[in-house]
Amino acid sequence: MHLLLLSATDLEINETATWFNNHTFGLNALKPNLLIGGIGQLQTAYALQNRIRLDRPDLVIQAGIGGATEKEEIGKVYVIGSEQLADLGVMEKTGFKNIFEMGLENRDRFPFRDGKLDNPYRALLKWTGLPVVDGVTVNEIRSSDLEGFQRNPLRVVESMEGAALHYVCLMEKVPFLQIRAISNMTGDRDKSRWKLREALKSLHRELVVMIQKLEIADETLLRI
Repeated sequence: MHLLLLSATDLEINETATWFNNHTFGLNALKPNLLIGGIGQLQTAYALQNRIRLDRPDLVIQAGIGGATEKEEIGKVYVIGSEQLADLGVMEKTGFKNIFEMGLENRDRFPFRDGKLDNPYRALLKWTGLPVVDGVTVNEIRSSDLEGFQRNPLRVVESMEGAALHYVCLMEKVPFLQIRAISNMTGDRDKSRWKLREALKSLHRELVVMIQKLEIADETLLRI
């Protein structure tokens, strides 16, 4: 299985990359390729699109840290079932309106489904053994306006790159997973309260388990 491991920064997968170099992969498993896509949706989309066109993987796993809306979730690792564009729209006097509410885009035009970018590989999501939660992708994070960036009343995980992964992989019909370890609450800019080291350790642990499972996984797992 040809796996591409994608991350925004070296920091997020540095320990896992070191593990790759010291691990002997089985005959049916290729050593994963690494791609540091950069921070934000634009860089991630461009880097991932180029890589897929040059060297199409069987599976893309995006791994990184993220923010959560609940304090008790800090340190946990989740797989993202769907992504939303949290701040693509306009802030009007009556509040924020996204591109679907403005009528600029059809909320069910592929690859969107009810305004979300769903991961349709349900068996793959379940196979991870991780809790499945929704994600939101933001371009701007404000400490002083938490309410404005927690527009989804449900429990969500926030990142700056997740929607790019979902969009590109859905358009290119490449199986994918987004794995996020929670380091902080959304909007909390006081990094003394962040659990970055703990989140990175948890992320690495889950990635190692997952990659070892992939070495013996049946490729029917990658079907919708």
